[in-house]
Amino acid sequence: MISICIPVYNYDAVPLVRSLAAQAGEVEGGAELVCIDDCSSAEWRQRNVSLSELGRYVELEENVGRARIRNMFLDYAQGDYLLFLDVDSEVGEGFLRRYAEALREQPAVVVGGRVYDKRGNNPAHRLRYLYGTQVESKSAAWRTAHPYHSFMSNNFVVSRDVLQRIPFDEDVVRYGHEDTLFGYRLEQNGIPILHIDNPVVNGEVESNADFLAKTREGVVSLSEIDRKLRGEPMFRQRVRLLDAYDRLCRWHLTAPVKWLYLLLRRPLESHFLAGESISVTQLNFYKLGYLIQSIHTH
Repeated sequence: MISICIPVYNYDAVPLVRSLAAQAGEVEGGAELVCIDDCSSAEWRQRNVSLSELGRYVELEENVGRARIRNMFLDYAQGDYLLFLDVDSEVGEGFLRRYAEALREQPAVVVGGRVYDKRGNNPAHRLRYLYGTQVESKSAAWRTAHPYHSFMSNNFVVSRDVLQRIPFDEDVVRYGHEDTLFGYRLEQNGIPILHIDNPVVNGEVESNADFLAKTREGVVSLSEIDRKLRGEPMFRQRVRLLDAYDRLCRWHLTAPVKWLYLLLRRPLESHFLAGESISVTQLNFYKLGYLIQSIHTH
């Protein structure tokens, strides 16, 4: 049996859960739906109250964060495989069936990928849309060639045994990179990842301001993970941002790049918020400068 696991936080989960419930009958061996609400506001809990009619619905009394809540599904899900989906996902016909077919060979981990709705390609949301389409949306062939570099937790299946042995690191409490660390631990332990073309549509494209704030928080989270790992060389090589930082250190360029970043930070932020003529290259420079500042601050 597959347990479909959806962490919920301040979002209407009913449309996604209903679409998955309609496909559950296509899964050989059956499927169950499990939603855990991570202490959403009363308004959102009220909107999601009908989830209990579609599967198991648990409401937490305190917010536990993105890593710990995924581990908690082991206590509530019954399946041998756990399918994790972000609550803002949209799934198409045959989504569960394709995962069930992939699981016939009993892989340890399966990743389906993500795509973005073109409705997000507008100035107010363009920063998130560009990053999503140019960096995160990769075919199964590309992801297979870089199996651990491209691991994302928004749409993947993991065996119960693997998640019990290699849980998400609950010390990661900030937004961002808990899945980067999980993918790294899979690689360290020799756990293979099967990549297939079974993407979800990323249904919510954040505003430029929200995505920029999440980007900064993600960079801080990454620097904290790096400190926790004491700068493990393999981890740094696997994360493009940390690898770029290491190259700057070798070339003695961190100081001039930090100076340039501090000079351009405010103009870049205004540029990103406007959403016109922006690029992923500009965002990568901004993230690198923010990382240098974060590392040197601590």
